[in-house]
Amino acid sequence: MKKISSKSNQWIKSAVQLKQKKYRDKYNLFLMEGIRSAEDAQNQKIKDVICFIQDNKTDESSISSIIEKGKELHWLFLSVDETLFSSISDTEHGQGIILIVKKREYNTDNLLEKLDGKYVYLDTIQDPGNLGTIIRTSAAAGCAGILLSEGCADPYSEKVVRSSMGSILRVPIYENVTDTFLQKLKCRHHVLLIGTTVSGGIYYKDIVNIENAVFIFGNEGNGIRKELLETTDCNIYIPLARAVESLNVSAAAAVILFHYFDC
Repeated sequence: MKKISSKSNQWIKSAVQLKQKKYRDKYNLFLMEGIRSAEDAQNQKIKDVICFIQDNKTDESSISSIIEKGKELHWLFLSVDETLFSSISDTEHGQGIILIVKKREYNTDNLLEKLDGKYVYLDTIQDPGNLGTIIRTSAAAGCAGILLSEGCADPYSEKVVRSSMGSILRVPIYENVTDTFLQKLKCRHHVLLIGTTVSGGIYYKDIVNIENAVFIFGNEGNGIRKELLETTDCNIYIPLARAVESLNVSAAAAVILFHYFDC
């Protein structure tokens, strides 16, 4: 394992840059932190990862196991002191391990060629915690893919990645998907566009026998944009008791996805 002691090292500089979206987009890389993230990446056979390990953590059994498994996947392990590690860590009490991982690329043109299953479309979801939680829920529910509109939080930001609990690697994510593209999907594949609303829709359990569909969830404060809501095939709602106005979007997504999706 190579020891790094200077903040001017190329890998340290790269990790610091990847805290900004423009560099994540430029290099097609992102950061993942924690033992669970490293184990998830290895379980999914992610290769060529750059892995920083805090030097006083290298002898811990879980870290040692990650190092051993990483050899087969061509991981590069770098030992750094606590000060350098803190300069790239996003958590106050981290576990001493941070990864630089290559993004998985998904092209929306492939969806126009073939689309099977149920997808999620997120309309300007801006809270990183909500986005990460929905990614995790979608993966657990068996979602075929997640479509993100323009204006959504960056799915590869550290907060989203952390909230996804490794699921950022488990489900295809398509960014900057437009309303026009949704209409192309609808025409090409006869896919249902199902919106979610707090009122004025159909009780969510009343729709049955859905095969190919896109479930649309809206912005935390404003819901789905009016112009998009008007293009859906139907809109569904979750009944709420005790005059509660609405559910958090990630909670609503969990209710609906686990009802309709094949886990």
